[in-house]
This record gives sequence, structure tokens and C-alpha cells, in this order.
Amino acid sequence: MQSEDILEGLLEWIEIDTPTGDVAGIAKLVDLIQSQLEPLGCVIERVTGQDGMGDHLIARFAGGDGPGVLVTSHIDTVCAPGTVEIRRDGDRQYGPGIADMKGGGFLALCAMKDIVASGVALPGPVTLIYNSDEEIGSPTSHALIQAEARKMGAALIPEPARGDEAITFRKGRAKYTLDFHGVESHAGSAFADGRSAILQMARTIGQLEQMTDLATETTVNVGRVRGGTEPNVVAGHAACDIDVRFADDALGHAVEDALRALKSDDPSVSITLSGEIEKPSLARTPETLSMFARAVQINASLDAPMIETRSGGGSDGNFTCAAGVPTLDGLGAIGNNWHSPQEHILVSTLSRRMVLLRDLILTYAGTRPTGESS
Repeated sequence: MQSEDILEGLLEWIEIDTPTGDVAGIAKLVDLIQSQLEPLGCVIERVTGQDGMGDHLIARFAGGDGPGVLVTSHIDTVCAPGTVEIRRDGDRQYGPGIADMKGGGFLALCAMKDIVASGVALPGPVTLIYNSDEEIGSPTSHALIQAEARKMGAALIPEPARGDEAITFRKGRAKYTLDFHGVESHAGSAFADGRSAILQMARTIGQLEQMTDLATETTVNVGRVRGGTEPNVVAGHAACDIDVRFADDALGHAVEDALRALKSDDPSVSITLSGEIEKPSLARTPETLSMFARAVQINASLDAPMIETRSGGGSDGNFTCAAGVPTLDGLGAIGNNWHSPQEHILVSTLSRRMVLLRDLILTYAGTRPTGESS
């Protein structure tokens, strides 16, 4: 399958805008994907969207007695419709979600189409998932992703890459909100009667700053604050939103414990914590490294390098890893600038990335990662 042919099909997906929560747009794309999967002889399950999210699609391919492999991709995007122009500039093709991660999702479909057309018997079952809410943490799909992953011996995640690379580690992520409730009063005539929620929040933010530990790659970022009503009113309420990233799940739980232990300097001001660990870390395990070694072999046969990389951002691979399933990530289209108007892929690399994904599917449908590097 040539790169230009892959691009032609991919553009059909790109022309359908699917920002997270656009139920109609996501349904239109799911209809298209389902119509493209049906001729391949798989069993398709369409999971009705919940909580304002779009549908999810599961395609199951029967195979031999091998352990099987899961390939999970998301079809939701970030940028508002119309903000990313669909255009070609040399080897670069621009479009909304073309790298993150419709490109990888389409490569997974192309890989299965290529396997079916070749007549090669699958050595084990293969399941493809297309979910519609990954960009906000997969709240309605992570349970089904983990359930499907546990049936398999390995998981492959075709998230985008910036070169011939694969991701063997991702940080975990947590999101929290701290609410501060004080006592409102008039800032002029009754200042002493008030208890400022904003003042307590400011003091607490200083404590949050101390929780960041770059040596262990733990970061605690206050990314949004709000509070108060008018300048002449002592603020009765304030809140801040916190993003936590961690390289080890134990460190993530330690930060959560520290957040729950926060105390107000003023007994008249209360602090309430909400939120949770959204994604555990994707660990760099011996099994993952053996999968990476296999990717190196495949790319060598294509006269291309293969680089091991890591990411501070999360993916659905964090969930498959947490389910105890060896996971290799970052296997999608090569490009850059995702989540921006400049999001693009490199067209000439599409065929090579499809072959990489196809051969990894054939390998791990029939063979469980051993933890050995060769």
C-alpha cells in the first residue's frame, strides 16, 4: 500500500470534524469507519455514547490460538472546527487531528486491510478500538479499553510520532480542584469581619509549589485560578485547578495524599479537594522493551532507524499498561504540532509506518512479549 493511497483514504476521515463531545460529527465518522471495516470480516460492536460523549467502535478479528493483540485509537480531536486548514505543502499534509490521532487510527485499519488482502492467517485474535473521548481522559471508554486489553497478550497504541520512533514510557497524570470557602464582608466598612478565600488560596499555592520535584519528574502545576465577586468585597470563595504529572504511580499517590492533608491557616476558611488520578503511568517494562526491539528489527528491514522515546503526556496506553498488558505506544503517523493550527503529518512515511504496525500486529497476535530484548 503506497503512501499516497493511504493519504487519499485518510483525508476522508479528516474532512469530518470530530472535536470531543461533537456527537453528530463523531457518529458520522464512526459510520464511515464501520463501513470500511465490515468488508474485512470482523465482528463489530458499536458502543453507544454516554455522558455527552460520542459512540465507540470495537472490531474483533478472529485468529489462531495465539494470545492476541489490541490496537486502540481515538477519533476525537482538540481544535475547534475550521481552525485547522486542510492543505498540502510538499510532503506535509495539514488537517485537524491528522496526526493526533486519526492518522494512526487509519493506519491500523490499513494494516488489517493489508493482512486480510494478503491471505495471511492471523496467528491470534486482533481487536481494534476507536474511542471518542481520549482527549479529555477517556472517561467513558477507559473501562472498556482495559477490559478488551486484559483479553490480549499485548497492546499497540498508534499515537503520533515526531520521527521513526516508538514510546516506551509515559508519565501518569492527575487533575484536581481545590475550593476555598471563607466569609464575605464589605472591604471598607466590615473588613475585619471577613475571611478571604483568595488570601488562603494564595498561601496554599505556595505550598503546592513545594510539591514539585524535578529530580523525580513530579510536577504540580496550578494552571487556573478564580475567586471573589467585586474588588470591594472580601472574597468568600476561591478555587484553583491543578495538573499533576508523575513518573511513578507511588509518587502520584504521594502527591494526592499531600493534597488531602492540606490545612487552612485560618479555621474560618475551609479547603475542599476534588479530582483524582486520571491516568496511571505507562511503565518502561522488560516486556515493553522487547516489543521495542521487535520494532527496531522491522524498521531495519525497511532501511529506517527506530528511536526509543518517552512522553510527559498520557494516552490510552497508560490504561492498557495499568491493566497489566505489555504496551508499545507512539506507533502512528509521523508529524508534528498536534493540538494546533499547524498540525501535520509527513506523507512519504505513511507506508513505512503502516508496515511497522502491520508486522507488530502479526507478531503479537501470535506471540506474547517475553521480556527478552532479542
